[in-house]
Amino acid sequence: MRLIVLTLIVMAGLGLRLDAAWEGSETNLPDSAAYERIARGIEQRGEFEQVGPGIPPAAQRADNYSPGLPLLVGGLFELTGSDDVRMARLLLAVIGALSIPLTYMLGVRISGATAGLAGAAFLAFYPTLIDDAGMLLTEPLAGTLIVGAVLLLLNARDRATLGSWIPPGLLMGLTAMVRPEYLAITALLGTAIVVSGLRRGDARPAFRAAVMVLSALLVIAPWTVRNLSETGRFVPISTGAGQTVFSGSYLPSGGDPQKVTPSLLDEDPVLASMVRKRTGADPAAAPPDLVFRLMADRRYPGMPTDQALTRMGGEQYLEELRADPLAFSIFLATKAHRIWWRGRSELTDQTPGKVLHWLIAALSLAGLAALARSRPYEFRILALFLVGATALGVIFVASPRRALALWPVVSCLSGVGLAMAAPVLPGRPESRENTVAIP
Repeated sequence: MRLIVLTLIVMAGLGLRLDAAWEGSETNLPDSAAYERIARGIEQRGEFEQVGPGIPPAAQRADNYSPGLPLLVGGLFELTGSDDVRMARLLLAVIGALSIPLTYMLGVRISGATAGLAGAAFLAFYPTLIDDAGMLLTEPLAGTLIVGAVLLLLNARDRATLGSWIPPGLLMGLTAMVRPEYLAITALLGTAIVVSGLRRGDARPAFRAAVMVLSALLVIAPWTVRNLSETGRFVPISTGAGQTVFSGSYLPSGGDPQKVTPSLLDEDPVLASMVRKRTGADPAAAPPDLVFRLMADRRYPGMPTDQALTRMGGEQYLEELRADPLAFSIFLATKAHRIWWRGRSELTDQTPGKVLHWLIAALSLAGLAALARSRPYEFRILALFLVGATALGVIFVASPRRALALWPVVSCLSGVGLAMAAPVLPGRPESRENTVAIP
């Protein structure tokens, strides 16, 4: 019976995503459009750059974007001999839908079939992920890679062989190519595994962590070498971190990255004048990348923009901490709240969307608390992903899209929370413990 239910959930989730991918979104987000143009640059010119119509004035350098998704789509364009973006959306929809059975498998592993089915259902019908299938966005791809990596991490611990730590490392490397912040989370995972072993006086986990981290680095190494050749600098994955650090450190924005450039232009007439001279138009209409480049060049002439913005962001964080620690703490808490308290606003501003989002979030916290008592190792792994992504979002840009990349894991934890609240439902191991012997 559970296989039938799972099949129906997976088919429904896949169908909804394929329909959204076929139709395409009415409004294409800027990142989606940029990924599409970079993929065309890869296919048409063999170069990682934005190519084609619709490139905005002073568009961001392609190297500011994570390379995983454009490389995948560019490879598809090359393979099919067509740059039909619909085919790319359909491929991403299928990859994104793979996270549904993987979420079920993770739920079964840590809490039983009820948790697995509930988690898969929450994920299959979450509206933002369905809508995202109509664009080229990293979240569906990253979500599948992350939940797959979590499963492999848990299985590697069970097998306790060095070779079993290679697959999760490779998946974490692929995830980092899609979402660069997961390179830092891979390092955190490795550190946590080593510390856990040292507390028990066991050195073997250090070798396992080393295998996992080296496997991840093996995936990104070719791209790092390419970046060194192209820029003459050590850039592991992308140059976009500087802009996100500065945007994330800008307290007047209240944690909303969309408010950073308008506020900068309002408080800095010299910068606004520079933008007006460069564009010949109202500074308010200028692309953020141009504003950041002009500001960074004025502050640190001759320094690469990403390095200058990283330094400026760090300086700004320290200044705000020294000036008003309470306001600074509230700012960071607001950013953490922004990551998790809603999905994309246009889909979760309505009451049904809000209720679904809050229900999943509340149940996931309950599920995480249950794991802390019953399965501490699984709790530590899942909590590290959630806390690590939140901390990086607080440091960088606090976008709800950071939570979306983790939504398969969150949905799984929600299933655990629901199963804990309804222990009499079929599929729970507890419901089969007190059996009656057949005469």
